[in-house]
Formats: sequence, structure tokens, C-alpha cells
Amino acid sequence: MIKADLGNLRSHLGTLSLEVKNVMEMRDELNSKLKEVGSVIPKMSEAILNLRNEVSEVFNISLRVTTEMSLHTKNLLKALSPETVRNMVKNELQTYDADKTGRTDYALESSGGAILSTRDTESYSTGAPVLNLFGIPLCQQQNTPRAVIQIGVLPGECWAFKGSSGSVVIRLLGHVHVSGVSLEHISSLISPTGETATAPKDFSVWGLSDLDDKKPFSFGSFIYDNTGSPLQYFEVQNRAKKVYDIIEVKVHSNSGNPEYTCIYRIRVHGTLSET
Repeated sequence: MIKADLGNLRSHLGTLSLEVKNVMEMRDELNSKLKEVGSVIPKMSEAILNLRNEVSEVFNISLRVTTEMSLHTKNLLKALSPETVRNMVKNELQTYDADKTGRTDYALESSGGAILSTRDTESYSTGAPVLNLFGIPLCQQQNTPRAVIQIGVLPGECWAFKGSSGSVVIRLLGHVHVSGVSLEHISSLISPTGETATAPKDFSVWGLSDLDDKKPFSFGSFIYDNTGSPLQYFEVQNRAKKVYDIIEVKVHSNSGNPEYTCIYRIRVHGTLSET
């Protein structure tokens, strides 16, 4: 009987010992996991802190950009105020009205330009206006070649020459780095005949060292379109390395009139040399 009880006791003790061992293992495993959690928490805290800092920085940048955009918008609205726009338009109109191109005309007679020669070109005159329609002269005989460097461009304020080809040599107000020329004729809308066949068509521009220059510099050959704008700008096709104070404009054909050609105005543009 006692042996049996001892056997049962040993069996219970073995079972209890095994359970205690399992509990100890679970405790060790739990401690290990707690250590892992303990090591992760600081990293999570650091990550959360970094994220909070990044969010704060993004917010500050967004606020700064919004403020700057608001200031820029205010300045833009101020710049585009009706008064500012009116002043801008007024200034542009004043520039345009000064010479219609917004570019300095170095051939203008009132600024110092002058006609040096028309070569063998013969002015068209009959002792009366070239053409008179209802009392309105289209090109008067008293209009000499000087008309092409003067400001008048009303019907009749032109220089007429015989045929469809001719030449005019102009002394500029100084030595100029020539960048372009403008050629002007009247519009068909204000032409008493309703047409502009006397307008030049093919023409070329030359730079001369003197009136008898045997090797003039070619700025290029151009075509004036009498169906386009009355005032047409032509950028030079060839840039000169030197400056010129004498320019020759050669007209090679006109827009269809078999008897004569009329030039209303020639402008020469560029940059005036300081020397």
C-alpha cells in the first residue's frame, strides 16, 4: 500500500516538475518578447518624432509658399490695375505715335538725315500734280526726294519717279550699326483711287563708305507687299561688322503701275555708334 502511494506521489511530482518547467520556459519566452518590445518602443518613438517634425516642416513650407503666393497675387493684381494698364497702353501709344515703329529712325530729315543723290533716277513730274482726283493730288510735283525722309505720309506726300526702278542715297544722322529698314506707302483704304500699284515691290539696301563706293555692302534684298500693312519692317539679311552713315535704297520693281513709282517714307533702324 505504501509502495503504491509512493509511486503515485513520484508520478505527481514528475508531472508537477514538468509543468513548472513549462511555466519557466513560458516565462523566459515572455521576458524575451518583452525585451524585444522594449527595444522597439524607442525606435517607434523616434520614428514618430521624426514624422511629426517632417509634418511640421511641410506645414511651415506650405504656409510660407501660400504667404508668398498671396503677396505675389496682390502685386500682380496691383500691376494689372486699371490705372496701371491705362498707363502702359498710353506709353505704348506714345511710342507708336512718335514714329509708328517704336524704333529710332536714323534717316529722318528733322533729326539730321539728308538726301545725297538719286543717281540717274528721274523724278516724275508734268508741271502739275502727277495724278489729281477730285482735287486731291496723289503725288505732287513739288515733292522732291526729301519726302522719303520726312514724316508726312498722307495721300500725295511722296516722291514719285519715272518707271518702276530707281535709287535714293541717304546720309544718316551718324554712323549706325544698321539692323533693319522700314518702307511705308499709303493704305488702299485712304488711297483716292482705292489701289496702291505705285508702291515699290522688290528693293535692296546697301551700305556705302562714300557716294562713289565701288564695293557697297549688301544688307539684303526685300519685297514690299502692297496688300499688307502700309508700314513694313525688314530686318537686314546680312549684318555688317562696320558702321555706315550712308545708305542706298534701290527699287527694282513696283506693284504694277507702268508709268511711275511712289515712295512715301524710308526709315533706317539700328544702333548709333558712340565713335
